[in-house]
Amino acid sequence: MSATRGLWAALALYALSGCNLVTGGVKVDPVAVSTQKPGNVALYVAVSQHDRGIVGLQKQDFKVYENGIALDNDEIKLTLLPTNESTSRHATLLVDMSKTLKADERKSLANALRPFIVRLRQREAVSLYAFDGAEKAHLVQEYARDARAEPDEKDTSMERLLSFSRKDSSTSLYSAVIDGAEKLSASLAAEGRPIENGTLIVVALNPDSAGRVEESKLRDFIADSPHHYFLMTVGQTASAANISFIGKNGENRAGSAMTMSAPLNDVANAVDDDFFRNYLVSYCSPGRAGARELRLEVTSRDAQGKQSIGSYSTTFDADGFGPGCDPAAAPRFVVAKRKETPTKAVASNNKPVASKPRAAVAAKEPAEKLSSTTPAPSANAPAPIAEPPSGLGYE
Repeated sequence: MSATRGLWAALALYALSGCNLVTGGVKVDPVAVSTQKPGNVALYVAVSQHDRGIVGLQKQDFKVYENGIALDNDEIKLTLLPTNESTSRHATLLVDMSKTLKADERKSLANALRPFIVRLRQREAVSLYAFDGAEKAHLVQEYARDARAEPDEKDTSMERLLSFSRKDSSTSLYSAVIDGAEKLSASLAAEGRPIENGTLIVVALNPDSAGRVEESKLRDFIADSPHHYFLMTVGQTASAANISFIGKNGENRAGSAMTMSAPLNDVANAVDDDFFRNYLVSYCSPGRAGARELRLEVTSRDAQGKQSIGSYSTTFDADGFGPGCDPAAAPRFVVAKRKETPTKAVASNNKPVASKPRAAVAAKEPAEKLSSTTPAPSANAPAPIAEPPSGLGYE
C-alpha cells in the first residue's frame, strides 16, 4: 500500500465522498462524520493554516451550508463538542539505551525526559519503553493521563530507565519501532473510543545494527501506519545515519544527551498543535429526506482581523430525519473495518521473521456511505472505528 493511501485524509475524503477547499491558506481536513436520527449531524475536523493548527476557534467561526443554502447557527443549534469523549489518545516513547552513557549524560537524559513526559501526559496517557539490541522494546513505565500532572519527586521511572541493563549490546532500532507501534495500537484499542490518535516518539542514540528488519520494510510499515512518528537523534553517530524516514511527522536532532531539552520541547509543541487543531462541530439538520450536500466553512482571523476561509464538503442521507434533535448528543462515528492482513518484518537474509499481526485499531476501510439509518452498535459489539487525525501537520 502506498504512503499516500496510508494518509487518513485521503481515506476520509474517498469515504465521505467529500472534498476540502483551501482559501487563504486555511485547510479543513475531515477526521470523521456522523449522522443519526432524529436529525443530528456531527463533523470532526482538523483545522490548520501554513501547517500549524488554528487554535481558539469559536462556534461563530463555523458556517454550515446544505444544498448550497447557508444555515443560521442559532436555528440549527450549532455546537462545539469536546473531542476527548470521542478520541483515544496515547503516546509511546521509545528511548535508546543501547549506548553506554557517562554519569553527566545520564543525568541530562533524565532531566530532559522527565518534564517532557509530564507535558505529554497532560493531554494523553504515555508509555515509556527502553530498547537495546533485543527484538522487543522493554516497558519501563505506564503514565495515566493527568491534566494537572507535575514533576513528581516520588516518581522513580527515570531511575529505572537509567538502570536498564542491556540484554543485547547491539541496537535493534527498526524492530523496536515496529514493536512500539504495535504496542501503541493495542493501547489505543483498549481505550475503546471511535477515533484513535497515536504518537510514537523515538529517541535514537545509535543507528540500527542488529539487522533484524530491512530498512525498506520499516519504511513501508511507517508509511502505511496511521500513527504520528517523531524522531530525535542524539549525538553524531545517530544523526549521521540515514534514519530520518522514521520521523514521518517530524525530526529533531540533539548534539548530545546534554542538549536534549530544546528538541524535546519542539516535539511537545507539535503534539499540542495536533491536539488543539481538532474541532467537533454538531448541529441539527433541517433536512427531512434525501441526499444532502453539506459544506462546512471555517473562518480564521489574524491579529489584524484579516479573514482566511477554508471548507470541507461531503454528502449525507437525511431520510427519516425529524424534530427532537439534541446537538449535545454523543455522535456515533461508524466506519467499516478493513480486512486484516498480517504484517511481516523481513530480515536481511530474506527469511520472514514472524511478527504480530497489526492490531485492529489503525488502518480501517470506511463505509462507502454514511446513513442516518445506521443501527447503533450493540453492547457486545466492538467499538466502531473512525480514521484517526492527520499527523501533526507536517505531511
